[in-house]
Amino acid sequence: MNKGKKLGEFKTTSYCRFCKSKNIHKFIVLGNQPLAGGFLKKGDFKNEKFYPLGLYFCRNCYLIQTTVVVNKDKLFKSYFYKTSAIKTLLSHFKKNATLLSKFFKKPQENFVLEIGCNDGNFLNEMSKRKFKVLGIDPAENIIKPLIAKKLPIINNYFSKKEAKEILKINGKAGLIVSTNTLAHIENMHDVFNGINLLLDDEGFLYFENHYLGNLLKETQYDMIYHEHLYYYSLLSLSNFLKKHSLEIFNIRKIPIHGGSIGLFVQKKKGPFKISKRVKDTIAWEKRHKLDSLKTFEMFSKQVEKKKKELLDLLSSLRKKNKTIVGYGASGRGTVISNYAGLDNKLLDYVVDDSKIKQGFYTPGTHLKIVPSTLNNKNRPDYTLLFAWSFYKEIKNRNKKYKKNGGKFITPLPKVRII
Repeated sequence: MNKGKKLGEFKTTSYCRFCKSKNIHKFIVLGNQPLAGGFLKKGDFKNEKFYPLGLYFCRNCYLIQTTVVVNKDKLFKSYFYKTSAIKTLLSHFKKNATLLSKFFKKPQENFVLEIGCNDGNFLNEMSKRKFKVLGIDPAENIIKPLIAKKLPIINNYFSKKEAKEILKINGKAGLIVSTNTLAHIENMHDVFNGINLLLDDEGFLYFENHYLGNLLKETQYDMIYHEHLYYYSLLSLSNFLKKHSLEIFNIRKIPIHGGSIGLFVQKKKGPFKISKRVKDTIAWEKRHKLDSLKTFEMFSKQVEKKKKELLDLLSSLRKKNKTIVGYGASGRGTVISNYAGLDNKLLDYVVDDSKIKQGFYTPGTHLKIVPSTLNNKNRPDYTLLFAWSFYKEIKNRNKKYKKNGGKFITPLPKVRII
């Protein structure tokens, strides 16, 4: 549906950004897509830009990556995503703070840095536990109001250069944390040079990202968008971290975002013993052939199948004159909508609980984003859950909708009415 749309400026790489190998192979193409978080005002439609979107597999180090890179300021300087809008995430950050605090007997003597701190929820939790904290994030619209309130946050991108400045003022970090940001950065070698410089020899890095194993298992093509440059397995990460004299010593599987992985990383020969979970997960990845191009080519075929199933279902409901709306004006929703062509012929509008998105229009498909109508008299017959991974929270918020006969549709992992 994007034929004739204007292409924006971007650059491409012809080699793996982790190992420099040119032995990379494209296995999925999602077409020319708008930026996942590029929500629009009505007058902005004609100036909207699109960018090629597809994934490549590196046969040398097994990394899955995009080759198209959009200017980072365009992606992150003004950001619509706020963690405080999602109760599940607030609870998750609180649990993380409790878990990570247990590694330190004297919190007040330890400095914690968060890369990509968003609106500061994790920092606040760690500060309550007496840690010295600092956040860094490039999103001006989110960070500047926090700085005005004297919260310890730097409005910038993390790099080795920035790490040097942080080191001068704060000293070494006992803990560096990053949640769903270390797959968004083009020059990861620079980032990990900075992490290595800043991290105390007895400390560790803890970071979370969507897990490639879940993406494959549940055909989660909606996690593929321009700001997600990398899709991690332990196989690919272990190869990369070796180059920086770092190692994964433990992992935890997390249900957040449809399946994430938390990774504990220390300097080589650090204080922590390598957990059996790490070895078992790498063995699982090898058994399921996450080191084979054929695995990802099969994934691509499954994506096509899911798209057809969703279109068939929505089209059949429209023929019966049913009203259908989307729930969750998210990056994931942008990808599904534009890949499958879910415009106003199939959906009436999109609801979202985040006030900063309401009144805007969805990228590419230009559906209006409104506060929830699910409990109104004119409630929709069906609601397509773009935010399907938060189904439990959405269901609890909308018990009245279900009671009055409203039905939810999940696009993934199975296309179904629930």
